[in-house]
Amino acid sequence: MTQINDKLRIPKNIRKVKNIVGVFSAKGGVGKSVISLQIATALKEKGLRVGLVDTDIYGPSQSVMLNSSPVELKNLKDDQIIKPLVKDNIKFMSMGLISGEKMPLIARGPKVSGAIMQLLFKTDWGELDYLIIDTPPGTGDAQLTLLQRIPVTTSLVVTTPQNVSISDCRRGIEMINKLNQPISGLIENMSWFQPDDQQKKYYLFGKDGAKELAREYSLELLAQLPLVELSDESKIQDHPLLKSEFVKISDKLMESIKILKKKKSIGIPQANIIK
Repeated sequence: MTQINDKLRIPKNIRKVKNIVGVFSAKGGVGKSVISLQIATALKEKGLRVGLVDTDIYGPSQSVMLNSSPVELKNLKDDQIIKPLVKDNIKFMSMGLISGEKMPLIARGPKVSGAIMQLLFKTDWGELDYLIIDTPPGTGDAQLTLLQRIPVTTSLVVTTPQNVSISDCRRGIEMINKLNQPISGLIENMSWFQPDDQQKKYYLFGKDGAKELAREYSLELLAQLPLVELSDESKIQDHPLLKSEFVKISDKLMESIKILKKKKSIGIPQANIIK
């Protein structure tokens, strides 16, 4: 498998992005998109400049969660730069803003990879402290494109405690490791359900699957997030327990990146810029 090219040619529009964080899950439906948004929100609330890009071309969901209206961007020229939407002080771009909620994208692997590159490299991100990439599920062309052609600072991997999800997550970790990319930790979602009026926890999808997986790969388990009763996912940051958990995740992420940069001088290269 081809490893990361140390001489990545970095377009000027992401030259001022200090850190790029990929949020991965090899299995769909584990809550990766919700978690990506909440991490971006937690970082933003620290006073940092944050961007969020939804690279799930087939099933973009961030535009729905951010209650964003589709933006028509037809007949873009090669040199045309897209202005990202700004929602709650987060710069944001998604295929959902281009295609709309009802329009499916029917495309093969190479076109999907090209669309991902356009979302990232044709968006005017400006100066950012963190760009969070909400990746599509799986271990295929899209993920390889992101890991091989984007200067990702580090990755986070999301799973549920369910055996099937853990099995797929293991494949995702192996993919990232084979590409010599750092992983700052695992996040276990849907760890348990606890009704607001009860003390008992219900482990609907098994217990501590990610804890065992983290031990297997010597990774940090950043959080075990419960299922909570909410009427609107976009307001998940208002739940006191989850809000505090995402603050902790963002703190651990920032510390991990600090350590990585100290060890390996990881960052977006300032040479090899595409003009």
